[in-house]
Amino acid sequence: MRRKLLLAACSFVFLQSAPALFAQIVLRSADDALQIALSNDRELRIRRQYAQEEVRLSKKSLTPFFPEFDFAISDSAFASARDGDYKRKSIEAGVTQKVFNGGKSLLEYKMQREKSFYDLLQVQKEEEAQKNKVLQGYYSALLAKMESDVFCAALDNAKEVLFIAELEEESGMISKTELLESKVRYGQIKAQAKSARDKFLDSCRLLNELLSLDANQSLVFGQDASELLFDDALKERNLNGRIMALSQKAVESSVDLKKARAQTEWEKKRRALQTRAFLPSVSVRAGFSFDGRSYPLTQPSYSFKVTLGFDNNPWIPASVSRAAGSQDGRLNSITDGFSAKGIVNTSWTSQMRLLKIGVEKSRLDAEKVQREIEGKVFRLVQGVESARENALLLLETAKLKEQKLGLMKIQLEQGSVTKTDYLENLSDCAAQKIKCAKGMVEAALLIKELEALSCCKI
Repeated sequence: MRRKLLLAACSFVFLQSAPALFAQIVLRSADDALQIALSNDRELRIRRQYAQEEVRLSKKSLTPFFPEFDFAISDSAFASARDGDYKRKSIEAGVTQKVFNGGKSLLEYKMQREKSFYDLLQVQKEEEAQKNKVLQGYYSALLAKMESDVFCAALDNAKEVLFIAELEEESGMISKTELLESKVRYGQIKAQAKSARDKFLDSCRLLNELLSLDANQSLVFGQDASELLFDDALKERNLNGRIMALSQKAVESSVDLKKARAQTEWEKKRRALQTRAFLPSVSVRAGFSFDGRSYPLTQPSYSFKVTLGFDNNPWIPASVSRAAGSQDGRLNSITDGFSAKGIVNTSWTSQMRLLKIGVEKSRLDAEKVQREIEGKVFRLVQGVESARENALLLLETAKLKEQKLGLMKIQLEQGSVTKTDYLENLSDCAAQKIKCAKGMVEAALLIKELEALSCCKI
């Protein structure tokens, strides 16, 4: 009884886990592969979330613009031979507000926002690079599948021919030499089929790594390379007329160009911040305090202080202040202060020139990036047109060779063509089909690259 229960439990567990063990992932197109890769790439997703949070944080970093509050309580005990022992208590509170600092706080705030935005663009650039790797891996695996399918079909065909040749050799209809030649041809096709199968398995393993899946995960391709040729993008014949529109979209959506422009804006703000080093910062502080020997404290006093600071002066950092105090409704103190220190700074003028050059350099870099994008769009369009035409020609040649092979099969049955010639043409036809598949995959990959660059469906 226990044995039956144990077997039933094992069967139940196996049936529950069987779908997971034998689950297959179907890739109907390259977009499916991209979606799986991005959803499984936890590291890149976390980095993107971190960069997005830094952007939000930089927008909320408004502390330098708000007043600063301070509060203090003291309780002191004194011993005096003349007055005897006594205690003194005080409560102080105040608020300090920066009124003016030459716009440096605003510039620093904007610089931090530019930096966080730049970091986010860097993550997006890494996503683009990862997408490109996935596309390359997907189409490589798809092409390897085509090669494997073509050679497997050729191997099945060659196996039938070899079987007939063996029967004919036993009957004395053909010589042993012709049988050996047929076996040699069959062995070559078999070796090609095995090589193509191994290449397909390796391509699937690499694609699984790019998709962040188990290396032995079974992949099913719902797309055939022959379908790529009849895609709307491959049938499009007016891409040359769309170069300007595609270039404009590519420029508007380019992460590289956004990064370059963000760098230019950051350099401008850094130079502006350095230029305003001579402007003073103005801050005011208002405070009040209560003193006495016991609670409640009944001796209020008030203070007001204005500070003029030249802390960022590259040679003589200094600060000037004036404070006023009142008690019992009367002004009872005015205090003026001045402090300064000398610094030997021999590189300030060179730093300013470098910052000016840096702004111009970053602007030229942004223009260069824009020109490169426009040139890349032009080259991709030309590449798509060339690859499409080449794929169509290869397809036509493959169809002709397949028709020739069909005629040769009839001639083979009639005995007017040797089995060696037929097997040689069978191998040649398989090679032409693979060449055609490569042309289709090349065209599809170029179209995907053009779509990614222009961020629009072609």
